[in-house]
Amino acid sequence: MTSTTFKALQGFLWFICAFHVIVGLSLNIPLVPLQTIADYYGARVDWTPQFLYIVKPLGAFMLVLGGLACVAARAPLRHGAIVYGFVALFTIRALQRLVFQQDVSTAFAMAPARNLGAMVVFFVMAAALLLLYRRVQRQALAPSR
Repeated sequence: MTSTTFKALQGFLWFICAFHVIVGLSLNIPLVPLQTIADYYGARVDWTPQFLYIVKPLGAFMLVLGGLACVAARAPLRHGAIVYGFVALFTIRALQRLVFQQDVSTAFAMAPARNLGAMVVFFVMAAALLLLYRRVQRQALAPSR
């Protein structure tokens, strides 16, 4: 299948892959400076040894997520569980931004508008991924003309 929707889904999954791999590696090796990542998120971080250590396991999770996104990008219809997993992840991350907005603001000196903007981005990513995947599924099941 090579429809525009299919290519958009694959492109989105490759983006998810690249983002997670780059951030995951950067949390463990100096691929991208940690301050650059913090700036991207709009967070002010106290780089204590304890905090620097705790981001390393997070980096491992990010690397694995990047690998799973790679698998899904190569054959999205065969790996729907991975796609739905990312939809769930982005939805949960959006809800966390909402539920824990005061904690985020206090801990990382993040402006509430920036936090809510990130929440919207996560919801949009979840919805876009779900809609793209479902459309590709329908196209694959539709009888050929």
